[in-house]
Amino acid sequence: MTPQELEAEFPLGPDSRPQPGVPRGRLEKFTWSTSRIFPGTVRDYWVYVPAHYDAAKPACVFVVQDGEAHWQQERRWRLPTILDNLIHQRAIPVMIGIFINPGIIPASVEGAPGRINRSFEYDSLGDRYARFLTEEILPEVGRRYALAQDANSRAIMGGSSGAMCAFNAAWERPDAFSRVLSIVGSYTPMRGADTLAPLIRVTEPKPLRVFLESGARDFKMFCGDWWTANLAMLTSLEYAGYEVNHAWAENAGHDDFHGSMIFPEALRWLWRDYPQLVRAGVNSRQALARVTVPGEGWELVAGEYMAATALTAGPAGEVFVFSPYEKCVYRMENDGAAVKFAEGFEGAQGLSCGSDGKLYACQPSARRILACDRDGRTEAWLEDIDAHSVAFAANGNAYVTDLVNRCIWLIPPTGGRRVVAQNFGRPAGVGLWADQSQLIVTDELGLVAHLFMILPDGGLAHGAPFFSLHRPGDEVTGPTSGELAVSRHGWIVFATELGLKISDRNGLIAGILYPRRGKRVDGVALGGKEQDRLYLTDGRCVYRRKIRNAENLWC
Repeated sequence: MTPQELEAEFPLGPDSRPQPGVPRGRLEKFTWSTSRIFPGTVRDYWVYVPAHYDAAKPACVFVVQDGEAHWQQERRWRLPTILDNLIHQRAIPVMIGIFINPGIIPASVEGAPGRINRSFEYDSLGDRYARFLTEEILPEVGRRYALAQDANSRAIMGGSSGAMCAFNAAWERPDAFSRVLSIVGSYTPMRGADTLAPLIRVTEPKPLRVFLESGARDFKMFCGDWWTANLAMLTSLEYAGYEVNHAWAENAGHDDFHGSMIFPEALRWLWRDYPQLVRAGVNSRQALARVTVPGEGWELVAGEYMAATALTAGPAGEVFVFSPYEKCVYRMENDGAAVKFAEGFEGAQGLSCGSDGKLYACQPSARRILACDRDGRTEAWLEDIDAHSVAFAANGNAYVTDLVNRCIWLIPPTGGRRVVAQNFGRPAGVGLWADQSQLIVTDELGLVAHLFMILPDGGLAHGAPFFSLHRPGDEVTGPTSGELAVSRHGWIVFATELGLKISDRNGLIAGILYPRRGKRVDGVALGGKEQDRLYLTDGRCVYRRKIRNAENLWC
């Protein structure tokens, strides 16, 4: 279609034009050239200040990617005019607009072009751009104007790669942005954005409200199909119970026409019922909905422990945690506080409870495994082995992971030892399925977990990298504990750098839970007599959460 035909099919409404009696806001230009997050970049940004702004009342925030293109009067967007009109109508709250351009790194060679940072900043997964906004731009603008600090009072938008950037910033930092407006979003495999839709399906819903715009004539090129990618985003968001709306059009393409026409109504929807909070996971159909309990979040486990790393659950549902600074183990019951249980566990890790009712702890630095009885008395159980973790079968067989020799040892109750698997990675955590038929072994790098069949003599066979724990965009920064917890119904919870990942028996990641503080998880356990308490550690504190021990995650 010609531009003239598109103008006729997608006309701008009165909200996109100056209206009589509506006071106009102002735009102020700034340059940012001292970024720590994107070093070397230079960029312009403009701050829109509405006529209704009152310095005594913190204003809502609206961050716009590719900012210059969205305020220029010669283009169809005309966002400052629309903000003037909608704020005056009280259709949206008073807000400060931040129109920010992508960065450019100037060339050091005279006459050479600078490096355009747009795709790197906008299309990349991870929290880098969100940190750029929250740690640099928002504080800088906040020095001049009173800005609301809560996510519910902040919106972010963009077009194409800028839309991907906007959604990803809110996805990574839902504590900073709750409202997202996406125009012809680039959720395609340029830098991994195509993984967002499947990730939304398995991740615990976040308090985000999202508006998507695209059309059947959107880009179809070597790095993806924009139209089908936006459809995938919509179905994933709906499946996970997000507040999501959309505007599709048969003749809408990768341009300004359709998006600029529907923008005023999209903005109205995005801010409807403000200041009510944006809700998360309403009517979610996720597998996680079978595990989580509505209204139940993470709570800090009280106690006098100084730190917390390894976790394990006992046969009665009690949970034990190792405190490295104190070199002791604490015990927790259901909703109770952590109480000191036993001392003398220097350098311990890989806690496990045996079929004999004792608590076992690996001591890699001492090349031994300690055993602790119900009264807190400890003794060496196994020596001269580089043990990282240990798991006990109901028949008394023990499986020990050895990081140094990259193997798994079988320790029968009758004594002796033998290697039953080796040279398949860096074995870290270990656990058995409830029916004792298979052994799960995580890798120290946190990328994968292997699954082995257990033979009648206790040996292992048919090992395979069965559980893929790494997702595109995950940044592995160092060794992980590799801890895991197994439900009696057969699903597994893995402790990873990026939260708790729940797998079904097929080896598929069915759910991802992010801890309350930060992302890294060092330890995990399923406690309570009915395995209805999920515990985790972040290296410092212990958190727990009431859950439902679902029989089946497949849905």
